[in-house]
Amino acid sequence: MLSHFLIFIILHLVILFSLSIFAPKIKLFPLFILLGEGEMEESNNYGHQHPLLLILNQDQLIHNQSGVTHCSRCGEEVSAPCFCCVEHCGFYLHKVRANAPLKLNHPFHPHHPLVLLQEQPYSDTGCVCDFCDKTCTQFIYQCSCKLDFHIKCALLTFNIAENNLKELEHVALQDEELKDDSKCFGCWEPLAKYTHFSPDCGFNLHDKCTELPFKLNLECHREHPLVLQFNSQRLSCKICCLVRTRRGFVYGCSPCKFGVHIECASQSPLQVIKSTNHEHPFTLFNGHQHPLFLMLNQEQLMDNQRGVTDCSRCGEKVSAPCFCCAEHCGFYLHKVCAEAPLELNQPFHLNHPLLMQNAPYSSGMYICNFCNKSGHKSVYRCSSCELDFHIKCALFTFNIAENNLKELDHVALQDEELADD
Repeated sequence: MLSHFLIFIILHLVILFSLSIFAPKIKLFPLFILLGEGEMEESNNYGHQHPLLLILNQDQLIHNQSGVTHCSRCGEEVSAPCFCCVEHCGFYLHKVRANAPLKLNHPFHPHHPLVLLQEQPYSDTGCVCDFCDKTCTQFIYQCSCKLDFHIKCALLTFNIAENNLKELEHVALQDEELKDDSKCFGCWEPLAKYTHFSPDCGFNLHDKCTELPFKLNLECHREHPLVLQFNSQRLSCKICCLVRTRRGFVYGCSPCKFGVHIECASQSPLQVIKSTNHEHPFTLFNGHQHPLFLMLNQEQLMDNQRGVTDCSRCGEKVSAPCFCCAEHCGFYLHKVCAEAPLELNQPFHLNHPLLMQNAPYSSGMYICNFCNKSGHKSVYRCSSCELDFHIKCALFTFNIAENNLKELDHVALQDEELADD
């Protein structure tokens, strides 16, 4: 046993002696180093000329840093976990950016894959991210249809789509007012309007915008479900009729080129909800603050009415079936008006669709181009041709064109002469 121990000691001394002679001529890189609570380990070099070490916590990073440093792939201020160069040449790389795939099949842009580019593709103009609307300076994800994204924005939105938000688990949520007028990158509403992630994380996001349903079935577009996607086509919202030039999210139907803003979709007409203290379901309607009851016959309506009331959308005298306010605030709404599409492709006017909007004139009045009578509420309008139609006239003539006259089944026909002309 003693001889074996002596042999071990001698061999160990020989190795140490050899290293003392040849070490200055040999460049040795550590393979595994323990530092306090964390560890640093050698990784592949991700295209860098020197080996890299993985730094797992912020204390290690501060120990190895010399001043504020930035990720060489995304351009953001670097934070752990990240890789740093063992030669201390200033190369740093976030671990999540290092593992970014070269191609990303993104659920919010299913038409084409996003490809990771090492250099900006535009030589004469800057590159702006189609999610956060900020300038890109380093690597970007790009689609063949010329959509550009920061690496962090592409990966974060991918994780939102996959319901995987580990990256934001450590970020505090806050409700307090913000000093600036920051907007949420998802819906572009004011950030302070809802509970949001701390802007220190680099993402201006409402908490609710990370939990949006991927698909919605709305009454305003019954042909197909609306899918959550990037606002790449800048479609006008079919509910508020505004075009939002900002990026972010939108609910859209690409085949129909139909878009609805996130905020408008959340208040879309006719969302039925169950009540815990009433035998009938409530209905919520965009633009009204109280739940509504559906009145299916005239007797129900008369029991709930207080005098003659008008439909709040078309301005005509209200009749069943209709909705009335559960709070009895005087709000009534014909069922057919509530379900009327916001965009109507009228067979008798093929040039352009008719869009529902408020009366477009300063007087609040308009003349219907079908019945030649005035109206003062919502109107179906073709702005290009300056045509205006009552809701009932637009839908009635649409049903004539479609040979669907069930709406008039209950109306009596008569042959006698009328007193007026």
